[in-house]
Amino acid sequence: MLEVLPVTIIDDAPVIGIDAGGTEIKAGLLSGAKILEKRRYFTERENGPEHAVAQVLLAAKEMCDDYPQAKAIGLVVPGIVDAVSGIAEFSENIGWKNVKFKEILESAIELPVGFGHDVRAGGRAEAIYGSGIGYKNSFYFSIGTGISGAIVIDGVFNENPYSGEIGHLDVNSGISCPCGSSGCLETIATAPSIVRNYNKNSSNKLSNARQVLDLAKTGDPIALQAWSSAVDAIAISLTAYVTILAPEVIIFGGGVSQAGDFLLNPIREHFDKKLTMHKAPTLVMAKFSDEAGMIGAGLLGSDALKISKS
Repeated sequence: MLEVLPVTIIDDAPVIGIDAGGTEIKAGLLSGAKILEKRRYFTERENGPEHAVAQVLLAAKEMCDDYPQAKAIGLVVPGIVDAVSGIAEFSENIGWKNVKFKEILESAIELPVGFGHDVRAGGRAEAIYGSGIGYKNSFYFSIGTGISGAIVIDGVFNENPYSGEIGHLDVNSGISCPCGSSGCLETIATAPSIVRNYNKNSSNKLSNARQVLDLAKTGDPIALQAWSSAVDAIAISLTAYVTILAPEVIIFGGGVSQAGDFLLNPIREHFDKKLTMHKAPTLVMAKFSDEAGMIGAGLLGSDALKISKS
């Protein structure tokens, strides 16, 4: 467990934060929540898990070479993560199994290295600097290539590596999930699954969820079906979360969250119908949008720098 308190950056030292997602690698030169420089790389997971590791290492090396003022580096990745050992134990969307990322970075880069989980890092950034400020009980909910959440209860951040994996809650989609189960929320509500659901029923093949959303806003019936199926499943999953942990606020991050009220309003309506005994939480957008994980990675880099100074 980690208490959510403001982080003191040593001398405002710049650090590099890298958020390696299933589609993109977001890399930035950071000081606290301030993004000094940023870049994006493609993960290229279609070329295999080892290639995706190489892409992460490429991003790290280029950022360190181009920004020598950086004093540390933080890396966050999806899936089941052992932050203490620095190992990505399992990422079903990329195919990583027991990748020793911290060791890899320490061998390639002469900087202190912080390592952790992408969504928990994003949730920490939002709790300390963003939309979670002022709340003792919050849930940071990220929707992108995968779906996961970060939990704060009574001002304490839950660092359990198996916590927050709401993307694998069974919503009865009937679709097999790369995790080995079926029916998971990720099979119907991630960006790739929204596109897949649309393309399955249309001769007009699309490449990203933004295109599906844009068509849905025009009233296209196939796009509306794909989008509504995703939002309905998200609403059901979040209703289950609220009835168990009763957060004051749910903070929406990740690429799909950029739909804004087209995503949030149907969830509010679902809550109005289903949360008869519970107080509905406030629904807000992440302050840092899809860059929360990158900023959280920077915080881990700052943590590693503080440890190296102690």
